[in-house]
Amino acid sequence: TEPVGTLLLDAGAVAAVTQRRASLLAAGITAVAGSFQAGDPVDIAGPDGVSVARGLVNFDSAELPALLGRSTQELKRELGAAFEREVVHRDDLVLL
Repeated sequence: TEPVGTLLLDAGAVAAVTQRRASLLAAGITAVAGSFQAGDPVDIAGPDGVSVARGLVNFDSAELPALLGRSTQELKRELGAAFEREVVHRDDLVLL
């Protein structure tokens, strides 16, 4: 698939995704580039901009900026249970 956007991660999130094979959470995302809808393929890049993975995103690009850097517990408490989910689930992610 061709990505329609990019999620930039901090170093800790890169390690979680690539080494521990964890799902991508909003807490580790530092920036969003591009315009996409939930279900679209996006590149997942480290702080240097180099793509480390590609996955299907669970949020629209317009929703993500308000979620960045926040824990899933904080998102649930402030925005409701619908926001207590991964940005990209590990089952929908492939390492590059």
